[in-house]
Amino acid sequence: MARHDEAKAGGLFDRIGNFVVRWPLIVIGCWIAVAAALTLLLPTLQAQAAKREQAPLPPGAPSMVLQKEMSAAFQEKIETSALLLVLLTNENGLGPADEAVYRKLIENLRADTQDKISVQDFLAVPEMKELLASKDNKAWNLPITFAGDAASPETQAAFKRVAAIVKQTVAGTSLTVHLSGPIATVADLTELGEKDVRIIEIGTAVSVLIILILVYRNLVTMLVPLATIGASVVTAQGTLSGLAEFGLAVNMQAIVFMSAVMIGAGTDYAVFLISRYHDYVRHGEKSDMAVKKALMSIGKVITASAATVAVTFLAMVFTKLEVFSAVGPAIAVAITVSLLGAVTLLPAILTLTGRRGWIKPRRDLTSRMWRRSGVRIVRRPTIHLVGSLIVLVALAGCTLLIRFNYDDLKTVPQHVESVKGYEAMNRHFPMNAMTPMVLFIKSPRDLRTPGALADIEMMSREIAELPNIVMVRGLTRPNGEPLKETKVSFQAGEVGGKLDEATTLLEEHGGELDQLTGGAHQLADALAQIRNEINGAVASSSGIVNTLQAMMDLMGGDKTIRQLENASQYVGRMRALGDNLSGTVTDAEQIATWASPMVNALNSSPVCNSDPACRTSRAQLAAIVQAQDDGLLRSIRALAVTLQQTQEYQTLARTVSTLDGQLKQVVSTLKAVDGLPTKLAQMQQGANALADGSAALAAGVQELVDQVKKMGSGLNEAADFLLGIKRDADKPSMAGFNIPPQIFSRDEFKKGAQIFLSADGHAARYFVQSALNPATTEAMDQVNDILRVADSARPNTELEDATIGLAGVPTALRDIRDYYNSDMKFIVIATIVIVFLILVILLRALVAPIYLIGSVLISYLSALGIGTLVFQLILGQEMHWSLPGLSFILLVAIGADYNMLLISRIRDESPHGIRIGVIRTVGSTGGVITSAGLIFAASMFGLVGASINTMAQAGFTIGIGIVLDTFLVRTVTVPALTTMIGRANWWPSELGRDPSTPPTKADRWLRRVKGHRRKAPIPAPKPPHTKVVRNTNGHASKAATKSVPNGKPADLAEGNGEYLIDHLRRHSLPLFGYAAMPAYDVVDGVSKPNGDGAHIGKEPVDHLLGH
Repeated sequence: MARHDEAKAGGLFDRIGNFVVRWPLIVIGCWIAVAAALTLLLPTLQAQAAKREQAPLPPGAPSMVLQKEMSAAFQEKIETSALLLVLLTNENGLGPADEAVYRKLIENLRADTQDKISVQDFLAVPEMKELLASKDNKAWNLPITFAGDAASPETQAAFKRVAAIVKQTVAGTSLTVHLSGPIATVADLTELGEKDVRIIEIGTAVSVLIILILVYRNLVTMLVPLATIGASVVTAQGTLSGLAEFGLAVNMQAIVFMSAVMIGAGTDYAVFLISRYHDYVRHGEKSDMAVKKALMSIGKVITASAATVAVTFLAMVFTKLEVFSAVGPAIAVAITVSLLGAVTLLPAILTLTGRRGWIKPRRDLTSRMWRRSGVRIVRRPTIHLVGSLIVLVALAGCTLLIRFNYDDLKTVPQHVESVKGYEAMNRHFPMNAMTPMVLFIKSPRDLRTPGALADIEMMSREIAELPNIVMVRGLTRPNGEPLKETKVSFQAGEVGGKLDEATTLLEEHGGELDQLTGGAHQLADALAQIRNEINGAVASSSGIVNTLQAMMDLMGGDKTIRQLENASQYVGRMRALGDNLSGTVTDAEQIATWASPMVNALNSSPVCNSDPACRTSRAQLAAIVQAQDDGLLRSIRALAVTLQQTQEYQTLARTVSTLDGQLKQVVSTLKAVDGLPTKLAQMQQGANALADGSAALAAGVQELVDQVKKMGSGLNEAADFLLGIKRDADKPSMAGFNIPPQIFSRDEFKKGAQIFLSADGHAARYFVQSALNPATTEAMDQVNDILRVADSARPNTELEDATIGLAGVPTALRDIRDYYNSDMKFIVIATIVIVFLILVILLRALVAPIYLIGSVLISYLSALGIGTLVFQLILGQEMHWSLPGLSFILLVAIGADYNMLLISRIRDESPHGIRIGVIRTVGSTGGVITSAGLIFAASMFGLVGASINTMAQAGFTIGIGIVLDTFLVRTVTVPALTTMIGRANWWPSELGRDPSTPPTKADRWLRRVKGHRRKAPIPAPKPPHTKVVRNTNGHASKAATKSVPNGKPADLAEGNGEYLIDHLRRHSLPLFGYAAMPAYDVVDGVSKPNGDGAHIGKEPVDHLLGH
């Protein structure tokens, strides 16, 4: 072997190799002991994953923070619980017999004292029947709440017992039972995951086994990698189980994904090491020394490869979503364990089997095919590059059609019981009836005021008018519509009704008002006549006796008596006038009471401001309210009371009839009384005052009657207008809103406030029911629309200082989408930076890492495009939202890993020209890396058999991406691009450059950039030749030959299609088989093939290839 191919002694892998080769049984025993201890002492990884439910969002997510604030505002304890939805259906309609089964089920559930459950049935709370019973009378929903986390073993055990009770009770009846809800979904996913792990591991092992048989054509060699992988998988699962005890997040998705990755990566490492072992054996090394040298030469390469994958996955611990942060560390740990197994357990097994000759190498069947492929690429690199890029870009273009699915139920098989339950619920209940969004309003002001509630109702109304909003429920609209009593149109109708009643009353008593006016005037005339009589009597009196006698004569006359009798009748009419006036005032006071809030509402109504009739009626109503406020109605009521207290006319008549007799008696008495003229004067003044007052009263009564009649006409117009509002403006957009203060004291309001208002009145919540599937992007965008409308309704209202949020499934999924976009940016940047740095450190160059990163990126996009084409366009399935992130990091890491091995080999094989290096590298690496790629792809394709659609999509996309990278990117695109770039690949390094080789244009440009002068190449000496002979054991070895004239070898022997030339430097990585090609050779006459697909002549071989 060439000197540079010998593994250098010393270092970590030298010491590991010595120990493993010397003590293989101890190494194998240690692995078995560790795997057994971890398995026996720790719970299974599946059990650890079942202990906790995967958190969909981090605690600091806006929707999570809003939920905490809402719970604090309404003083609700945040307790861990799990919900089970028991749906009872009867497609023929529910009847009394079904209700009897329902009652029996409730009794059986309440009798279950072993499990801590809470049952919400409409038998105990009849008001809940509207929510829990379907409108078509074919389904009843029975929510059951479990104490504890849905994924915990205790809660799952309780769920199984409760499910058994439900099924036993319903069995044999006309009811069909469906179990759904979070706890049922977790149970189904856990069961599916456990089945998938076994199926995927078996299927992947079988597919890998088939590929290994084709590669090695040796049963023992095929089983060695599987034994190593099996021990590594058991150890990795035990390690992760132990880390889970210290808080490492683990879920079923990570477990399934980890198994596939470990099988693929572990098999790749085994293929690399076994291939290198076979190379050393073919060159005559003993088995133990071949194992040691293979480990010393390949250990660093495998470590770099594993580090590329592990570090990129470990970086996912900094992502926010647990779907990434849980998978990343688990894969990193699994890759690390696989690496340890590849550098310790695998060499130990190779040592034991190699000593017995069980793993001898077979003849390579593909190197000539790959060599020819390399020759074709370097001859026409542009055509190959353009052709491969056309295919890759066309496939990548399919990603423009990708649509993401955020509904996890779509990723579960439709035959699963919980999925059937959700489908049945959607058939009988409106979308989101059980899971509405919650509009949360938090304000520094007290919201228990008419103005604040009116502003909230205005906001709710605008939200309800958005497209695809079924209803908005809250304190002011408990049934999705504003309460009838709070509508201004209803209140206007009530006031209009009262006004109409008052108008009717006035019309009915219009004749009596006219009688009142006539009676008042008659009374005034009679009193005036009495005054004249009295004045005349007083004036004609010559003396007291004569005057009294004259008065007696006057009062005793029949005419005067009749006049007084008429006056007594007028007094009776005055009392009737007081009664009517009292009733009218009472009606006016009632009208003023109803009109007060109505006037306030009409003052703020733009519709009324623009209607002249409304303005007139509003002014009349305002006049009535003003009359009450100014005390005018109270004064009229006092007058009515005074008139009512007037003595009946019978009393006056009796008084007049006895007046004559009394006067006769008085005359005799008054003859001895002094001061009689003064008394007569006073009586005359009183008569004058009575007459004048009666005249004024008649005028006032006339004016009052006229005003009442006018007011009746105005009230009639106002009543017609308000009743028109009630009839024509009942729509929400026209009805208006007003809460009278007296409503706050009602029991109905207080009961509703407990649900929709916080105890301190500073927070409110309204339920928003959408018609959209909450797991769609349309529903997430609807969240933004709702918040935008709510925010636009705050300015210049009682809510201008309030904060508004929206909680619910679409809001949480919107947060997931936002976090996913953020995590994807981090994953892309972190992965590219990590892979780029590893490539720069390995290659000590900048140019090659750049286009290598570009090649894996376009390979990833092409794989994602194929996945979109197959699943979305052909199978009609939307791509799961987590797929791009999971597939990106693995495809980029694995693709960069393979390209890293490829470009390193090209660099080390290219001291005599890039084209020669490409041919050698493609020829020697084609079989090994392609086999490794197929094995990894097969392990990923094993995920296609998973029950969960997300894993199937991920497995197919990653698998097809590895196939693309193996058969197109690595074998065509990268070699063609490397050939075209030339030595500029290694800029700014000149490592591996032979100074005897003429510089290319790229070399000259690089020298000008670096400020170096071109120096003439130093011609290389013509080398002697070495012939290859075949040993009896079938392995190739070197034999010196003598130099002959014209540089022709004395004896040329072909071994496996390769000419090994002893003195030439071999620049291959210590990983693959050897394919040496001289930089110069001479011919005598006709050129001859040199075994590399090129021809040997007097010119450099690079020149013959078009360099």
